[in-house]
Amino acid sequence: MGGAALIAALAVAVPWLAAAGAGDTAFTDAERAAVRALAVPPGHTPPEIPDPALAEFGQRLFFDRRLSGDGRFSCASCHQPERAFTDGLALPEAAGRGHRNTPTLINVADNPWFQWDGAADSLWSQMLLVIENPRELDNDRLNLAHTLYRNKDLRAAYRRRFGPLPPMSEGTRFPAHGSPQAASDSLEGRAWRRMAAADQEAVNRVMANLGVALAAWQRRLVRYDSPFDRFAAALADNPDPLPDDAFPAAARRGLKLFVGEAQCTLCHSGPEFSNQAFHNLGVPVTDHRDTGREQGLRRLAASPFNAAGPYAGDDGDADRLRFLPPPESQRGAFKTPSLRNVARTAPYFHDGRFATLEQAVRFYLEPPDGETLGKREDTLDLIPDLTDRQVADLVAFLKTLNSAPLPEAVTAPPSP
Repeated sequence: MGGAALIAALAVAVPWLAAAGAGDTAFTDAERAAVRALAVPPGHTPPEIPDPALAEFGQRLFFDRRLSGDGRFSCASCHQPERAFTDGLALPEAAGRGHRNTPTLINVADNPWFQWDGAADSLWSQMLLVIENPRELDNDRLNLAHTLYRNKDLRAAYRRRFGPLPPMSEGTRFPAHGSPQAASDSLEGRAWRRMAAADQEAVNRVMANLGVALAAWQRRLVRYDSPFDRFAAALADNPDPLPDDAFPAAARRGLKLFVGEAQCTLCHSGPEFSNQAFHNLGVPVTDHRDTGREQGLRRLAASPFNAAGPYAGDDGDADRLRFLPPPESQRGAFKTPSLRNVARTAPYFHDGRFATLEQAVRFYLEPPDGETLGKREDTLDLIPDLTDRQVADLVAFLKTLNSAPLPEAVTAPPSP
């Protein structure tokens, strides 16, 4: 009896052998097509940085603690390069304790929405929300403009990229603190409202320019060289590449589940492993009662820095703001995160409630009881029950999405 016939006969007599044999890691034509849809197209290259000096300025700002209200924190306090630009905490701790898990910044350049609730519609504007968040950098835009003005190095760097700052030394025109984000009856709120409209616009422009600089640098944070990417390239040329240490049999089985039975690509699709949409997973609420995209849509509409605002320039896509759903219809929905580098970005979900990948996967199989906001999506009912081995295989696959570390040239403060 030949080898193939012997294996077939044994599989009939011993059913588990068929599931454990080589055949369960072979890919059908449909599965190979689904894997190609997740892979970065051949010949993909990182986007060019049109103004390297501007990107360097943004990199300097990212690590500069002077962007925070009291000078204790920088963007890198929570987006730590050695942790794939996350912080390893369930909830961030800076000026206060945040309500949402810190997302990675790797490969975010072309996202259409930013933050867990999509409150920003551009890379440059999303950082401005962080600067004025009292739980994050806890600054205000007038104080930030004064900080740039009184520090010669920052003032000179800003001038080289954007021209002179407003005459911040004229204290009667530009109070020490103020922001339209501040409560209307607070000192900061009243100070902002007393300013001339042209001076308010000038300070807003400073904020927008800082966002543009930070975005220019973040466009350098691109990596598509994970074991999965190498396996996908091999699979395109060979219907059955051999397992290896970087992509073992368990990861192959997990990838087959991911693109097939487990229905993961309903949301985690495309080369970013995210459909960039917002979904209600029926996550039980915490004391914070985060309404997710509902809140994000209201914040986006109110922001002068959105794509329809006066600071967006030619990059703004105001048309898509006209077709957004009613905020109340999105209660409890959160953005689908990318799964790239996911094994390096624990804890998981918008509030960091799951410490491990296995816990996060099992949530979809056994959602916990508790009050939820909005309606849990019916598509989640399509996810089948999975065995313990299948869960382990999915986790093994997810661990192959880690890319190599970015070079220190783009992940450390630039030399003075």
